[in-house]
Amino acid sequence: MAVTSAAYHGPGWRVRHGRHEDDIAAGETWAPLRVRRESDRLTDIVLHCPSAALLTSGEPDALQHLERIDHAALRRDIEALAEAYGALGITVHELPAAEPPGSTVHDVPAAEPPGRNPYRGANAMYVRDLLWMTGAGAVIPRMASAVRAGEEMQALRLCARLGVPVARTIGADGVFEGADAQWLRSDLVAVGLGARTNAAGARQVADEAGQQGARVLRLSVPAGIQHLLGVLQVLDTDLLAARTSMMNPAEVRHLREQGFTVVDIPESDEVRTHLAFNFVTVAPRAVLMPSGSRHTAALLSRHGVECVARVPIPELIKGAGGIACATGTLARTSQD
Repeated sequence: MAVTSAAYHGPGWRVRHGRHEDDIAAGETWAPLRVRRESDRLTDIVLHCPSAALLTSGEPDALQHLERIDHAALRRDIEALAEAYGALGITVHELPAAEPPGSTVHDVPAAEPPGRNPYRGANAMYVRDLLWMTGAGAVIPRMASAVRAGEEMQALRLCARLGVPVARTIGADGVFEGADAQWLRSDLVAVGLGARTNAAGARQVADEAGQQGARVLRLSVPAGIQHLLGVLQVLDTDLLAARTSMMNPAEVRHLREQGFTVVDIPESDEVRTHLAFNFVTVAPRAVLMPSGSRHTAALLSRHGVECVARVPIPELIKGAGGIACATGTLARTSQD
């Protein structure tokens, strides 16, 4: 019997052509938000300020904060950061708030499940950790700390709201946080192994990168450093900044063997206290830095890197994070 209906792949059946990445670029099915190089021009970011209730839901150490954080002061830091990005023509999105305790995704009151993390969302101002953007959508992490468990849902709700496809969700026994992965080039991803990303999580990231035509360099995150972002930053397709004195010398040599010039950022009070290394590359050889980073900015300028703005973030630092930690990267556009 001849098949004539399109429902059964007859003559009216229309084959879908192209690749998933083409769908994203077209901006019809999915939002055209993607990242393939950390040095490309930044176009879209996401910021967040947790509620006052969350910021005071426990003692600072229980929340993984260094000091008690004042909600109004943190809000001023985040607003100043948003204003700086806006002045640079970068679109700022807001991360959805954490679901209140005892609620479901439909906001219907429910019994608190046993073992539910009462602090989830108290560190969500560090949005960089909550997703890693690729050319095929977002990789949703599996947070390494029990204190941050559940923040992944905020990232998922952001993706649903914006129309960002989820390329992968880290699962099984893997843990991975977004600040442990960086697109050095479109064909090369660095993944940091340490307390926040384990071997199982790194394998899942490497598998996703491989499906997108990129190979992975596994680098070790030094003790006392949270993420790879804390010791390595991408400035251009051939230029990196690194706190080389803290890194494995063999890994630094390997980065240079890949064709990168590595700018050594020495340890200083600027770097350790004011988080001067915690900057954001907004375009090739252009960075947004925190206040108190004059000497680090001068060092970068000797390599042709311009500091386009400095933003004070005194309250943000009290949670053990800076500008780069607070900036969830959603999209970068190549100028090639």
